[in-house]
Formats: sequence, C-alpha cells, structure tokens
Amino acid sequence: MSWYRRILLIVLAVMIAGFGIATLAAGGREGMEYRDTLLRFTQEGEVRRYTGRVDGKRAEFTVRPGGRVEYRWGEEVYGPYQVAEDPSAAPERYMTGLEIRQGDQILFRGGLSSGMWPILYGEDGEPTEILNITYSTSGGKVYDSNGRELTLRDLHEPGLTTVAKLVLQMPELTHRGSFALYLLVTLLAAFNIFQICCPGLMFRWSIMWHVRDPAAAEPSEWYIFMERAEWVILTGVAAVLYWLALTTIN
Repeated sequence: MSWYRRILLIVLAVMIAGFGIATLAAGGREGMEYRDTLLRFTQEGEVRRYTGRVDGKRAEFTVRPGGRVEYRWGEEVYGPYQVAEDPSAAPERYMTGLEIRQGDQILFRGGLSSGMWPILYGEDGEPTEILNITYSTSGGKVYDSNGRELTLRDLHEPGLTTVAKLVLQMPELTHRGSFALYLLVTLLAAFNIFQICCPGLMFRWSIMWHVRDPAAAEPSEWYIFMERAEWVILTGVAAVLYWLALTTIN
C-alpha cells in the first residue's frame, strides 16, 4: 500500500475517533441558544449563569433571585434589568403580565405570550421587537429603521424578550453536537476507507456490466487520477460534515 493511501486512512481514522469523542463531549454541555451560539448554563445556589462567546467576546447572562438580570458582552455591561410580574399589564388573559425596569426607568409594560416563540405585547396589544430592521453602509456604519447610527454597544444590547424569558420562562436547555449526523458521516468515511483499501475491487465493480472479463482489465492513468482525487474530496467532505455535526446546536 502506498504512503498516499496510508496517510488518507490515518486521517480518516483520526477524524472518526476524534470527532466521535468531541461530539459526545459537546452533547454533555447544556446551555441556552443565543444569537446563533450556545451560552453554557451553570447554577450557583439560586443564581443562574449563561456563559459563552458572542462575536468573539465573552458573553454572560446572570439571573438572580427576584427577577434581576444582567448581561455582559466583553467590557460592556447591560442592566441590571428588573422583571416583575404584573397581571394588570397583560393585554390578553392568556399572556403573562409583566413590567421591565432599569433603575427608575420603565422599559416595557405589557404581556409575554407562551409557546415555542414567546413574543412581548405592549399594553395596547401591539407586538414589540418583531421587526428590528437595520442596514449598513459601504463605510461599515449601521443604522436602525429611524436612521440612528448604532454602535457596537447598541448592536449587542439584549432584547427585552430574552430578558423576560430568562426570568418568567426557564429557557429550554440545548447542546452542541448531533450524534445522528456524526453516524451518517461515519458511514461516508467508512465507504471511503473501503475504497481506499480495495481500489482493485472497486474498479472491477465499476466495469463489471460493461466488459466481458473484468478480472483481466486494467485501469487507465486517467481513472487512477480521478480515483485518487475522489478519495481526497470525500475525505474533505467528511471533515466538513464532521465539523457541522460537532458545532450544530440541537
């Protein structure tokens, strides 16, 4: 067996073992999905923390007893927000009435709907934070729908829906890593290992319906080149899919 084939087999074996261990480990670390990333959940007494990285910086939600929420992104600090239930604020009976304050300022008063996608509704019954439209210019500046320029601090300010959910509805914990996808990718990797180990058999299978004596046939230089290219391509595809299996949030 050539070194070319041996190296590919070693790479595939390392990927199968390495990504298998990593995917299992990732599945055991639960957290809250936030802005396409996972904030790991920890609890110290009655204090809950959700910690991770958002846009390359450390991010952390801290939820304390009494409905107090604080968010940190890098050096920026948001809050503390005070969330209090108030049934009289709910515009509909099926909603949870609440009020969100920051210091003496009332940021929101209304209701929070339940369900898979909770939505805040003001006291007038109108939904909030449904369409937060922003646009950027060629110079890299970002503006909101009112034409106000947004700073990085503005862009990373947590939504009030998130703040309310952290207090009133324990966020559903999820994790990274899809073991089902890992197994599917491993089937692809196993097939690639088989054809790297048995190129002659694969060649004869590919021509058995086209020639009378497959055992006497010899592959052309072009066939050998394409065969080796296929091994590398499938190895690369497996690596990308393994990474997706490891990083996807379930």
